[in-house]
Amino acid sequence: MQDGFVQLMQALAPDLAREMTLRALVLERIAAMAPVGRRQLAAKMQLPEREIRTAANVLKEGGFISFDASGMTLTDRAQEIMPAVQAFTRVMHGLTELESQLSALLNTERVCIVGGDADADASVIGEVGRAAAQRVRSMLHAGSTLAVTGGSTMAATARAMQTSVPMRVMVVPARGGLGRAVGTQANTLAAEIAQRLGGHHRLIHLPDHMDDAAKQEMLRLPDVREVMELIQRADVILHGIGCAEENIRETKLSASQARKLLADGAAGEAFGSFFDRDGRCLLESSSIGVDLARLTPSCQMIAVAAGRHKAEAIISVLRHDRHALLVTDEGAAREMLRLLQST
Repeated sequence: MQDGFVQLMQALAPDLAREMTLRALVLERIAAMAPVGRRQLAAKMQLPEREIRTAANVLKEGGFISFDASGMTLTDRAQEIMPAVQAFTRVMHGLTELESQLSALLNTERVCIVGGDADADASVIGEVGRAAAQRVRSMLHAGSTLAVTGGSTMAATARAMQTSVPMRVMVVPARGGLGRAVGTQANTLAAEIAQRLGGHHRLIHLPDHMDDAAKQEMLRLPDVREVMELIQRADVILHGIGCAEENIRETKLSASQARKLLADGAAGEAFGSFFDRDGRCLLESSSIGVDLARLTPSCQMIAVAAGRHKAEAIISVLRHDRHALLVTDEGAAREMLRLLQST
């Protein structure tokens, strides 16, 4: 019904549709950036300041925003209608239809697309993180175990995680993670998410990469074995996705391994493993962590990645394993659709 109404409005009153969309987008941006000045908002939305000023004045008169010395903020009245505002802008930008298309093409249960492109606007990562955090929270319940990987997108998701009532959940790293920056290690993010949700956590204090002999020796340690059992029984796996070429440079691979991966068409990386565009695993992770082949049938996998340049990487990883949810941005989503429809 909502889609039909929007289509009718676009056909009968395109000028009204454009104005409503602008005001809705202004409300969304203020919600994300408040307090924010009109000039700053115009720059962020890449629109003339006079358009933002006009829209803001109308919204203020309607009781949806307030002005003070620090900038514009939403009123309680605006907060009440934000779900409807967000649904409207998604339909107007075709995101709802795009989600359905990608869900079918990627064989993924659900796809959530946030407007914008993280490649062009770094703040989009924060919005993707908020969308992911909200959906992860809705998939957890008392007694759930959540396994999480590291990375900047996972860090944004962790920062946005919140709950009004403490949850009895266990959060664990999905893999060893001492090889990356401390702030984005899986251990660090597992602890932060557990703290924000009022749950508990266990950590893996091991290097990100080790040979098979060292790995088997570490797996004999009781503390490591306990965490590994928790990981394999995880109810939800939350992970990021990397571009193969970028991660090959950062990973301690031999020159011959790196050359072979690139020659074989490596496109994406997840959990320390590399995949080609068809979803074939070209190189398995050498770190201690989740074994995707041994997850419980009820485990729900959630991938979070943003930016147009991640499109091929996302396709490669989601083709390897079926996911319950993909959270991404419009830039990556539209490029994925183009790639998938061109094959």
